[in-house]
Amino acid sequence: MGGVDLEDHKNKRELFGIIGHPVKYSLSPAMHNAAFKALGINAEYKLMDISPDDPEELANFCYETDLNHIGGFSVTMPYKNQIMEYCDHYDPLAKMVSSVNTVNVEDSQLIGYNTDAMGAAAALQEKTEIKDKKVLLLGAGGAAKAIAYALREFNAEVFIYNRTLEKAEALAEELKLETIDLDAIGGADFDIIVNATSVGMKPNIEETILRSEQIPQHAVVMDIITSPLKTQLLKEAEEAGAEIVTGERMLLHQAAGQFEIWFKQDAPIQVMEGALYAELEKRVD
Repeated sequence: MGGVDLEDHKNKRELFGIIGHPVKYSLSPAMHNAAFKALGINAEYKLMDISPDDPEELANFCYETDLNHIGGFSVTMPYKNQIMEYCDHYDPLAKMVSSVNTVNVEDSQLIGYNTDAMGAAAALQEKTEIKDKKVLLLGAGGAAKAIAYALREFNAEVFIYNRTLEKAEALAEELKLETIDLDAIGGADFDIIVNATSVGMKPNIEETILRSEQIPQHAVVMDIITSPLKTQLLKEAEEAGAEIVTGERMLLHQAAGQFEIWFKQDAPIQVMEGALYAELEKRVD
């Protein structure tokens, strides 16, 4: 695993952060800065908004990481795929899912990783076993692809629904999964349902792909959206009697994975969890 020894990070001040647009609502700074403080790491994690209106801004950011003392950074929408153009190397998972959410700066090179897959799996495992379960995955973008890969590693039977059928079929073919029509979901009796789309995200908080009558009572339903935490889909799931997993659980676990890539040691996950919920308490959905 790449990175610099923890003692080195204690002795020199580095910047870490999250790039994307918009990033002003990100919960990542609270978690990572709490981890840095707890372990005495001389670093700061900042918001690094990069406007998609300027095509050179992302390139300049990547070329100037050493100049700006950046040790690593998180990547969110809309750059999880585009950032790969600027990575010198990336791990096999990031390459397979064509999505990078974590970059480590090592010897002036950008190394891309994906922690979304393990983050989603860890969040689900807090509530249910994944192995051999029947899973409905909503979406076919970068996050969905990473989650699909993780589910497949548990030998789950994964069905993909996406509003653009061609994208669902392409992902299903690539990972040897199945697709499903919206009107067939209600009778398919899924054990796990995961929303990996932006449907239901602020400001469109009343939108949902599924209604309560399409969700089995015994299912576990996870939404990766964090704003709002309780999306309309999760409200529908609760109405159906299903158990829910809100988006901050995946966020916590993928952030812990990022910390471990940057510092080559276990993340102080309880510290990060405490900081996450303290920050959430300050915000009103």
